[in-house]
Amino acid sequence: MCDLQTFSQKIGVTSPRVIRKAKEYSQLVDIRSSNASLAALKLTGACKTLACIDLAASMLNHYVDKASVVRVSGTTKQQYLVCLKTIESILEVQRVTTVRDLAVQFGCPGVVDLAQRILQKYSASKQVGGDDMDFNTSLFQGAALCAACRKQKMKVDRGKFKELCAVKRSCFDTLTTEMEKIADSLEGEKKSTTKKRGSTLLDEIERQAQDMPEKKPRADDEEEEVERRIDFEEWKRKILENAAKANS
Repeated sequence: MCDLQTFSQKIGVTSPRVIRKAKEYSQLVDIRSSNASLAALKLTGACKTLACIDLAASMLNHYVDKASVVRVSGTTKQQYLVCLKTIESILEVQRVTTVRDLAVQFGCPGVVDLAQRILQKYSASKQVGGDDMDFNTSLFQGAALCAACRKQKMKVDRGKFKELCAVKRSCFDTLTTEMEKIADSLEGEKKSTTKKRGSTLLDEIERQAQDMPEKKPRADDEEEEVERRIDFEEWKRKILENAAKANS
């Protein structure tokens, strides 16, 4: 019998919560599948144990180095991924990854809003084109988050993102580049909206200023004219303050 604790240490997993969850998964797999069926699926020994640890870590948002897992399992990457998917099926669990989950996992919660907007616009553009894709997978979520981090000049390990998504680096890099273009377009839209809003407010100031009736001050009415100008300047100052707040 494979020592779950030993394998956890070999791949750098030390969290008691993850280890407990992995043990629970391992026991469930044994209960729900006969030894013969597990052997036929090549899910015995290290591969099965490591898949349970990997799945438990993923469920608890704990990062695991996929390369280390594959190396310790003694199988190829493709064989290991088949094993992992089979374990998921036996346990009837589905890993649901969100942008926020990944942000917490990779320590970049400050870019969640931008990443979500990038993914939303990207998925909308693909749906219009008739593409039938699931944008809730870790691939798209991870690429959007990675693009947002780069846009905000936040350093992230692209290799870890790629491992999490279980795709070729070229595929992940291509998708991330597309997401970065979306981020650029969002920034352009924001600048355009800000400029338009500021221009509208200033135009309104000028319009209302022109609409105010001009009045030639007489000698006995100079005090009233000065007061009127002070009122107008105060009103204009407040409008400009509001415009600045709206643009900030």
